[in-house]
Amino acid sequence: MLKTELDVLDELLRGLAWPRGRAWPLTLRVRCCDLRPRFIPKGRVGRSYRAIARNGRVLLASDVTLQNLVGRIARLRMQTWHAAVLPGDRPAPRGILLVLRTSDEETAAFECRLSRLSAEPFDLAIDVGGGSRLEFRRAAG
Repeated sequence: MLKTELDVLDELLRGLAWPRGRAWPLTLRVRCCDLRPRFIPKGRVGRSYRAIARNGRVLLASDVTLQNLVGRIARLRMQTWHAAVLPGDRPAPRGILLVLRTSDEETAAFECRLSRLSAEPFDLAIDVGGGSRLEFRRAAG
Protein backbone atom coordinates (compact mmCIF):
# COMPACT_ATOMS: atom_id res chain seq x y z
CA MET A 1 0.00 0.00 0.00
CA LEU A 2 1.36 3.42 -0.94
CA LYS A 3 1.76 5.95 1.82
CA THR A 4 0.13 9.33 1.45
CA GLU A 5 1.96 12.57 2.03
CA LEU A 6 0.26 12.98 5.42
CA ASP A 7 1.23 9.44 6.46
CA VAL A 8 4.89 10.18 5.74
CA LEU A 9 4.79 13.53 7.54
CA ASP A 10 2.98 12.09 10.57
CA GLU A 11 5.71 9.43 10.87
CA LEU A 12 8.48 12.03 10.98
CA LEU A 13 7.00 15.14 12.66
CA ARG A 14 5.93 15.70 16.26
CA GLY A 15 5.00 18.70 18.38
CA LEU A 16 2.48 21.43 18.96
CA ALA A 17 3.52 23.23 15.76
CA TRP A 18 2.47 20.18 13.72
CA PRO A 19 -1.28 19.75 13.90
CA ARG A 20 -2.58 17.90 10.84
CA GLY A 21 -4.38 20.98 9.52
CA ARG A 22 -1.29 23.24 9.62
CA ALA A 23 -0.20 25.05 6.49
CA TRP A 24 2.48 23.16 4.59
CA PRO A 25 5.21 23.82 3.50
CA LEU A 26 6.38 25.46 6.71
CA THR A 27 8.91 28.31 6.93
CA LEU A 28 10.79 29.25 10.11
CA ARG A 29 13.71 31.52 11.03
CA VAL A 30 16.09 29.35 13.06
CA ARG A 31 19.48 29.38 14.74
CA CYS A 32 21.23 26.26 13.45
CA CYS A 33 22.94 23.70 15.61
CA ASP A 34 25.67 21.23 14.65
CA LEU A 35 23.85 18.80 12.35
CA ARG A 36 26.92 16.71 11.50
CA PRO A 37 26.25 13.91 14.03
CA ARG A 38 22.98 12.91 12.29
CA PHE A 39 23.43 14.15 8.69
CA ILE A 40 25.79 12.67 6.11
CA PRO A 41 27.22 15.23 3.64
CA LYS A 42 26.59 14.32 -0.01
CA GLY A 43 28.54 17.14 -1.61
CA ARG A 44 27.60 20.10 -3.71
CA VAL A 45 24.83 19.93 -6.30
CA GLY A 46 24.44 23.16 -8.28
CA ARG A 47 24.48 26.01 -5.77
CA SER A 48 23.45 23.86 -2.80
CA TYR A 49 25.26 21.56 -0.42
CA ARG A 50 23.29 18.38 0.22
CA ALA A 51 23.17 16.09 3.22
CA ILE A 52 20.88 13.27 4.26
CA ALA A 53 19.77 12.21 7.72
CA ARG A 54 21.02 8.83 8.86
CA ASN A 55 17.47 7.45 8.63
CA GLY A 56 17.40 8.31 4.90
CA ARG A 57 14.09 10.17 5.25
CA VAL A 58 15.23 13.79 5.70
CA LEU A 59 17.12 15.54 2.90
CA LEU A 60 18.87 18.84 3.61
CA ALA A 61 19.89 21.43 1.03
CA SER A 62 21.83 24.49 2.18
CA ASP A 63 23.75 27.41 0.72
CA VAL A 64 26.74 26.56 3.00
CA THR A 65 28.34 23.36 4.29
CA LEU A 66 27.08 21.64 7.46
CA GLN A 67 30.17 22.88 9.29
CA ASN A 68 29.42 26.49 8.33
CA LEU A 69 25.78 26.26 9.49
CA VAL A 70 26.67 25.89 13.18
CA GLY A 71 25.38 28.90 15.14
CA ARG A 72 24.13 30.73 12.02
CA ILE A 73 20.67 32.22 11.56
CA ALA A 74 18.87 30.74 8.56
CA ARG A 75 15.50 30.72 6.90
CA LEU A 76 14.28 27.13 6.97
CA ARG A 77 11.66 25.83 4.58
CA MET A 78 10.25 22.37 5.33
CA GLN A 79 8.38 20.61 2.57
CA THR A 80 7.55 17.12 1.43
CA TRP A 81 10.37 15.32 -0.34
CA HIS A 82 9.07 13.36 -3.32
CA ALA A 83 11.29 10.76 -4.99
CA ALA A 84 10.99 8.00 -7.56
CA VAL A 85 12.55 4.63 -6.73
CA LEU A 86 13.19 3.54 -10.31
CA PRO A 87 13.57 5.55 -13.53
CA GLY A 88 10.13 6.10 -15.03
CA ASP A 89 8.36 5.62 -11.68
CA ARG A 90 6.07 8.36 -10.51
CA PRO A 91 7.58 10.35 -7.60
CA ALA A 92 5.96 9.50 -4.26
CA PRO A 93 6.30 11.09 -0.81
CA ARG A 94 9.62 9.90 0.62
CA GLY A 95 10.30 12.19 3.57
CA ILE A 96 11.01 15.81 4.41
CA LEU A 97 13.14 18.27 2.47
CA LEU A 98 14.82 20.95 4.60
CA VAL A 99 16.04 23.96 2.65
CA LEU A 100 18.30 26.24 4.71
CA ARG A 101 19.40 29.66 3.46
CA THR A 102 21.69 31.59 5.79
CA SER A 103 20.80 35.14 6.73
CA ASP A 104 22.52 38.18 8.21
CA GLU A 105 19.61 38.66 10.61
CA GLU A 106 20.63 38.72 14.27
CA THR A 107 17.63 37.04 15.85
CA ALA A 108 15.84 33.77 15.26
CA ALA A 109 12.32 32.77 16.20
CA PHE A 110 13.46 29.19 16.90
CA GLU A 111 16.54 27.42 18.22
CA CYS A 112 17.24 23.97 16.84
CA ARG A 113 19.18 21.13 18.41
CA LEU A 114 19.75 17.45 17.96
CA SER A 115 18.43 15.48 20.89
CA ARG A 116 17.80 11.98 22.06
CA LEU A 117 14.13 11.36 22.66
CA SER A 118 13.85 13.43 25.83
CA ALA A 119 10.90 14.62 27.86
CA GLU A 120 11.79 18.31 27.42
CA PRO A 121 9.06 20.32 25.69
CA PHE A 122 9.56 21.37 22.07
CA ASP A 123 7.48 23.10 19.41
CA LEU A 124 8.40 20.81 16.54
CA ALA A 125 10.64 17.76 16.11
CA ILE A 126 11.74 15.74 13.10
CA ASP A 127 12.85 12.13 13.47
CA VAL A 128 16.38 11.85 12.03
CA GLY A 129 17.03 8.23 13.00
CA GLY A 130 19.04 6.41 15.60
CA GLY A 131 16.70 7.45 18.40
CA SER A 132 17.44 11.13 17.70
CA ARG A 133 15.38 14.03 16.52
CA LEU A 134 15.96 17.56 15.32
CA GLU A 135 14.01 19.72 17.77
CA PHE A 136 12.86 23.30 17.36
CA ARG A 137 12.05 25.46 20.39
CA ARG A 138 10.94 29.08 20.50
CA ALA A 139 13.96 31.29 21.12
CA ALA A 140 14.12 33.03 24.50
CA GLY A 141 13.20 36.70 24.48
